[in-house]
Amino acid sequence: MNKFERNQVDTFNLTAVDLGDLTKVKIRQDDTGSNAAWHCSHVEVAVEGRDTRVFPCQRWLATDEDDGQVSRELAVLPAGSTIADAAEAALLLAKQRTTYHVTVYTGDLFGAGTDADVFLQMFGESQDSGTIQLKSCKSNSINKFERDAKDLFYVECIDVGNVEYIKVWTDGSGLGSDWFLERISIDIPSLGLKRIFPCEEWFGKDESDGKLEKTLYPALEADKSYKTSSRWEITVHTSDILHAGTDAAVFINLFGNKGRSGKILLGEGLKDSDKFFERASVDVFTPEVPDIGTELVKLQLGHDGKGRGDGWHCEKVIAKCLDEDDSSLTYTFLCGRWLDKEEEDGQLQVDLLPESVVKRTVDGEETNVETGGLKNESYTVKVHTGDKFGAGTDANCYISLYGTLGDSGERQLSKSENRDKFQRGQTDTFTLDCVELGQIYKMVLREDDTNIGADWFVAGVTVADTAGNEVEFPCEKWFSKSKEDKKIKRVLYPKGMTMEEIEAAEKGTKKGISIKEVDGKAVNDNIAEEAEVKDSENIKYLVTIETGPDDDMGTDADVFVVLKSGEVASEELSLYHDDEDEEFKPGKIQEFEVENEDLGEITSIVIGHNGVLASEGWFVTTVILTVPTTGVRYNFPCHRWLAKDRGDRQVNVELKPETVYEFGRKAPHVLAVSTADVEDAGTESDVIVKIFGEKGASEQIRLSSNSGIRFTRAMTVNIPIEIPNLGNITRIRAELAEGSSNNWLWDKMVLKNSDTQEEFVFVNSEWIEKGNSIDVPVQSEEATTTDKITYKITVQTADLFACGTDANVFIILYGETGDSGTLALKNSSTNTNKFERNNTDEFEFSLISLGAVKRVRIWHDDSTISASWYLAKVTVTEVNSGTEFTFPCDKWLSSRKDDKMLSRDLICNNLPEEKVKVKEGYEIVVSVSNKKEAGTNHGIWISLEGKSGTSDKFELDNKAGRFFNKASSDLFFFESSDLGDITHVRVGLSPREGVDSGKDGIKQCHLHQVTVNRSPGGETEQVFVCNHWLSLPGTPGRKSYRKLGVTTTQPINPDHPARVRSAPTTTTPPTLTTYNVQVKTADKFAAGTDANVSITIYGETSDSGKQHLKGSGNLFERNELSSFDLQLVNLGRIVKIRIEHDNSGLGASWCLESVIVTVVETGDKYTFPCNQWIDKKKGNKELFRVLWPEGRRVEETAVVEKEEKV
Repeated sequence: MNKFERNQVDTFNLTAVDLGDLTKVKIRQDDTGSNAAWHCSHVEVAVEGRDTRVFPCQRWLATDEDDGQVSRELAVLPAGSTIADAAEAALLLAKQRTTYHVTVYTGDLFGAGTDADVFLQMFGESQDSGTIQLKSCKSNSINKFERDAKDLFYVECIDVGNVEYIKVWTDGSGLGSDWFLERISIDIPSLGLKRIFPCEEWFGKDESDGKLEKTLYPALEADKSYKTSSRWEITVHTSDILHAGTDAAVFINLFGNKGRSGKILLGEGLKDSDKFFERASVDVFTPEVPDIGTELVKLQLGHDGKGRGDGWHCEKVIAKCLDEDDSSLTYTFLCGRWLDKEEEDGQLQVDLLPESVVKRTVDGEETNVETGGLKNESYTVKVHTGDKFGAGTDANCYISLYGTLGDSGERQLSKSENRDKFQRGQTDTFTLDCVELGQIYKMVLREDDTNIGADWFVAGVTVADTAGNEVEFPCEKWFSKSKEDKKIKRVLYPKGMTMEEIEAAEKGTKKGISIKEVDGKAVNDNIAEEAEVKDSENIKYLVTIETGPDDDMGTDADVFVVLKSGEVASEELSLYHDDEDEEFKPGKIQEFEVENEDLGEITSIVIGHNGVLASEGWFVTTVILTVPTTGVRYNFPCHRWLAKDRGDRQVNVELKPETVYEFGRKAPHVLAVSTADVEDAGTESDVIVKIFGEKGASEQIRLSSNSGIRFTRAMTVNIPIEIPNLGNITRIRAELAEGSSNNWLWDKMVLKNSDTQEEFVFVNSEWIEKGNSIDVPVQSEEATTTDKITYKITVQTADLFACGTDANVFIILYGETGDSGTLALKNSSTNTNKFERNNTDEFEFSLISLGAVKRVRIWHDDSTISASWYLAKVTVTEVNSGTEFTFPCDKWLSSRKDDKMLSRDLICNNLPEEKVKVKEGYEIVVSVSNKKEAGTNHGIWISLEGKSGTSDKFELDNKAGRFFNKASSDLFFFESSDLGDITHVRVGLSPREGVDSGKDGIKQCHLHQVTVNRSPGGETEQVFVCNHWLSLPGTPGRKSYRKLGVTTTQPINPDHPARVRSAPTTTTPPTLTTYNVQVKTADKFAAGTDANVSITIYGETSDSGKQHLKGSGNLFERNELSSFDLQLVNLGRIVKIRIEHDNSGLGASWCLESVIVTVVETGDKYTFPCNQWIDKKKGNKELFRVLWPEGRRVEETAVVEKEEKV
């Protein structure tokens, strides 16, 4: 009467045509009634005169259980099999099944969603999946198939192999049954393949062709391969003791020789917690597991501690990979313990080692396999709560340890010898039992922010194994949602371990745990392999892409570039976002870093994507390629669609550079930063450094704190940076950027040139406080600026009506050896109320000697109503020597008066004569080509021939290999008797002892050219083009030098990068220069801004500092040109600008078309195109833009090269 009840057998008689030998049956239920969910054990079919055939199921047919399917196709057991064989056979048949991840994309059109039921059928090489209703959605459990929705389904069915095509249909039910399907993607973990099936059609009686069914084929060009997965059989035995079962969610984590599975929930998707893990039950699961290798090293077993009866006693777990063809390994892990907060050690997770491993062949032969390597370990964990007010916590605290042999999983710190744990100034000791971890390289510590006193200050944690090996983890941070950086979870690293060692350990363990015994101890061979990886010879390329501004111009497709140099090309270089959900959004400028071997000069770039749908079409405005190692920036205008349905319907294009900009080569360096081993020494803020040398200074370099893990107490981190040729390094400046930490103590920095291996060491004992910087001299025999001296800064305010200021005033001193950094003029020693009318205010600072102070920059922040200030002069006095430097001003610093400048560059008018020295003789610039391996670590000699004589050999010393790098130009001075007009130069290599360049003797240095001029006073220079390889002396068949004739004579370019970088530091005093800045606002709706705009101009010798662009009238209006004159120190050749606004006013949003900077005295003009919004809600959603000048056009370069060849 009541069919399909629990443990019941129902028999039915059916009459049908003779189907022959049965191979499968399809069984389904219609999901009606209040208790529709049904678990089917098996189906038997008996035909008169034939054997009874058995079709095992052992699955739910239910929308809210298992995989949500109400229909199953069942394969038949071999003839002669009985009901008793069904359970075992079902597991064997599981090998024939697999899981497909099906993602359905509904289009973004009006009425695109549907209320109808949707069905899918997948067709492979030899069979199909049968009908699958897409019912149980993992991403949208309530409303599926809505407009612009992405719905994910896990479908388990017969393994059809590679899906060659699919059928999709709806039943046309519901009020809104019409449906616009954009595409379906099918992820096949067992094959490591993701395949896309485009559609972009309507399903419905009233739309398109009126059909409710479509056949879709894959876009093969969009196929994406990845690491395959395997199906495992996991059998869990719950113990037969009182209250052994659990209602909690149980998980496993498998560790193999190729990786780990991560947490796998057993029975995921079941709503009723009483289905599995009952007392004395045996539960079998067949999850898809990432490829972890063939050797299972350990297993983590645990549960989430939730549910009314969460405590669990597990007897054992048996694991077997179902994808092994020739033989299978069965691993048995004995547990025999409670996982319960109230039992034993209170842990909810345990590490298990295999008790036995049995190998079974296809013939049924079984042999025992020796289990290897690892052993159980007991770790003593001591948690030191800090001695600060409110440091203790009543929250629940958890720890995870990571070692070279695996991790412990998260464990609760529950049972300490102290009854009241984690109190102020207290140390709590815990025992953590797990499989040995090897060398521990990381710890994750967290608290759950429960209870009233949840805030917690942790001084540190120590971990020791049974052999007494102890690892110390400094912390000294708050775990709190209201203090410091508001974090309640932190990653800690061992004291004394470098980030390189940590990263090698992390990468190695991700590869898996491959056990190897060394000196009687188990080690992970993957770590050793990782440590042996040699430094790549690749160089870094920066790819900047601007997407078109309209709403439909972005894409979420996978994007790649190919770099080309003539006939040589890179592979496809994928442009990955840090954020997986990120895409190429309209109006956005995005930068990516890729690596490839050095291709030399780039002649073209290919950009493309794998999108196949109309919605994945992409409009690219511009591509910019920057090569820091050669100091070249290529601009590739695009302004076209990469789309299947627009433009020329191509999704990739090859672009030629329109302009090339040379901004000066930067050499790769590594800066090793060591934080001191002192309480509270670490910081989670970013750090900013600036490096000074004999030839100038680097820009400010931001060292990312990488989520707080870099600058930890007693840790050294190596950070790759790139800086120009600064000559001998003299000092380094460090300061804290924005962040949660207010101070930091570093004790050592080592700067190493990656090309020459030359090192510069800086030792420090001074704390850095936020808002201040410190300068530290290099520890070197060549360093002369090691002592600090006292500077007195005297500021004279004029005697005019209302000329004093209440604003905050700042100053920078610029001397022969660098600058002072920003100095806040806070505490006047002469006046309480500083900067008042006719006042003289004095300030003292202890600084590393700057040599002769040639100029100063002084400004105020315009922060008060009475901010306008008339400055008479500034005097800087070296207190020790009494030397004075005077800087007249006699101008307003005001946003409302005079020229409305808030910042002034002032030039010294009494520079002592002994401080002014100039070089005499000849100036030589040696330029190395941009060919692969063109540079050399050897020296070069040169001899000049003139109408009046020949010079001796002049050795261009290359100590430490600092000069003659690829694509570089280096400048040298030397004195000689008057040679008259120079007609020839001889140039050759000077071998350096001990240098092994790794090249043959012939191709040691590819010399581009040499230029020579008289210094000082020369107005022209002679160019001697070479474009040949220089060979080492004694190389058979090769001359030991090359004799070059004059190719051309040209006016001297004072802004040549080599001349700017290498000019003597003791030159004539700087001069003030007027820069005209023209700002063009775009001709777009609401393009103008009412915000305050400022600009920073960066030159090769200095920068302008932030200059506020103030003027009369209505500035920065739509399609208007606003012009400003800025009087600044000469900046040399302009490299870039940064333009920004403060987002103030009702109409702050601004669309900038371009900026033109003109040097008034010389007429030199620099154009900076922009055509972008500077706005929090549009474009890049930033309030600033960094702009580069238009470079030389490629066709102009070709003409120059042709002339040089002639």
